[in-house]
Amino acid sequence: MSINVNWDLDSIFAGGSQSKALADFLSQLTADLDSFEATGAPASLTDETQSAWVDAIQTLFDLGARLHQASAFVGCLASQNVKDERALQLMGQTEQLSAKLGALWTRYQAAFAEQDDAAWTNLVTNTDLNSVAFSLNKTRELARQKMAPELETLANDLATDGYHAWGRLYDIVSGDKEVEFEGKPISLGQLQSKFYDDPDRSVRQAAFELFEQSWAELAKTCALALNFQAGFRLALYKHRSWQSVLHEPLLNNRFSAATLEAMWDVVDAKSAKLLDYFDAKAKLFGIDKLTWFDVDAPVGQVTKTFTYQEASDFVVDSINTFDSAIADYCRMAVDQRWIEAEDRPGKRAGAYCTSLPLSREARIFMTYNGSYNGMLTLAHELGHGYHGWVMRDLPYGARRYTMSVAETASTFNEMVVRNASFEASRDDQERLSILGTKLNDAAAFLMNIRARFLFEQAFFDERAKKQLSVDDLNELMLSAQKTAFKDGLAVYHPLFWASKLHFYITHAPFYNFPYTFGFLFSNGVYAQAMAEGPAFHNRYVALLRDTGSMDTEDLAQKHLGVDLTQPEFWETAADRVLADVDEFVALAEKVS
Repeated sequence: MSINVNWDLDSIFAGGSQSKALADFLSQLTADLDSFEATGAPASLTDETQSAWVDAIQTLFDLGARLHQASAFVGCLASQNVKDERALQLMGQTEQLSAKLGALWTRYQAAFAEQDDAAWTNLVTNTDLNSVAFSLNKTRELARQKMAPELETLANDLATDGYHAWGRLYDIVSGDKEVEFEGKPISLGQLQSKFYDDPDRSVRQAAFELFEQSWAELAKTCALALNFQAGFRLALYKHRSWQSVLHEPLLNNRFSAATLEAMWDVVDAKSAKLLDYFDAKAKLFGIDKLTWFDVDAPVGQVTKTFTYQEASDFVVDSINTFDSAIADYCRMAVDQRWIEAEDRPGKRAGAYCTSLPLSREARIFMTYNGSYNGMLTLAHELGHGYHGWVMRDLPYGARRYTMSVAETASTFNEMVVRNASFEASRDDQERLSILGTKLNDAAAFLMNIRARFLFEQAFFDERAKKQLSVDDLNELMLSAQKTAFKDGLAVYHPLFWASKLHFYITHAPFYNFPYTFGFLFSNGVYAQAMAEGPAFHNRYVALLRDTGSMDTEDLAQKHLGVDLTQPEFWETAADRVLADVDEFVALAEKVS
């Protein structure tokens, strides 16, 4: 019996974007938000007011879980049909509710900071809030590091048409730009995929040159946006008395500067090994040295295709040889139709996994095209789903984990399936292709992301002194890329600061190092799992469950027995990532 390639959304709210159940749900949520807003915060925290505080905080979490449920569902509707105007209207409605709930949290966070320490400790340790004490304590700690509540409110209001507006301007300017390539108009995003993915080097080179030219035309506007966003952040941090631009992103990811430094030191020391991969790849392409548009180019060839049934069976069977509980979850998600996989027009691009906290389920969105990479995407997103699955019985306030550990289970799943694919293959070209995709990931996380981090550090240092020109930004980016890539390329991408959306994302400053952290962290976890076998399962689940309730260093110490501020864990992870280089070099020589 064939499996269904479309997800089931009616079991959440029947009727899609016209759902009466959804309309009623949102109407009640809106009324409850308004009612809660009107009540105001409880009086100062004492033994007499403690129960009112518990009720208020639990209500905030309840409102958040309900809004999350509705927003996730509406996001699924908009993804499956980009022309669903009603879904877009519903997205606007949920965004307004999110802004209102965010304002309520801001008000309560300020109130948390003002309460007596002893009374607060009693509240979060001796009441029903104990299970979400970590989240509440983190919120209170952050509130105490900010300005007075009225100033924070003012800053947030001004940011809407200032700080965040520059990000929206960038989205519009970059999204509207079209160029003609190979006789037809395409977006810059489509052009970028040409120089990353096309097997024909002449196509890649032409696409890259046009890409650089196009971004040069937009560079002045992008430079203004980047400068003014940074200026806003620097001014805000000054008034909060925050000395480092890394203060906020480190808080957001719950680890220390010492851990970040230890990780980057190991990456710097180890990543030169990738130059052997670059050299072997260059020989396959018949050139002396790789350029920016060669680094991610495909090598070898995977001619095998998989139906969705075959891909899901391979993912489940591969994971089952490693961990039957994860495999059982993956089979359930496929059979229960939690996955939208159909390859059809009208869907949004990309893939994601979204959680439904009230249903205690997930939904996975992707467009499965029968390729090997499509199968890896399925495994990856199922890993995200499993992470949420093992946390499903926890209170909503204990399920929120950081970007730095968000990729642990997804990358873990992907590694299991990659390795199973490699072992199952007997074709040299296919094996070369699989190794190439793994090492492309290594180059992305150990070199490309490091270049972004180095650039952003240098940029903020200089921006504190002056506004930077396009030439200044190009020079900083070129220097960062040469350092991170160990002078290993013949041509770089100095306008990467303009073309990379991540630099303009305002809700997550330094949207770079958590990717490398997550990549290496998951590899370190996988190394321990390989060493221990089935005995590792319980520790793995416990680690995932604690991701919403612990600082990252404490999480690693408790469940892996490692100190992330020291190099040993990072060295083990990096060595594992780079272990494929020698095999790739030998295989490349064999097929050339």
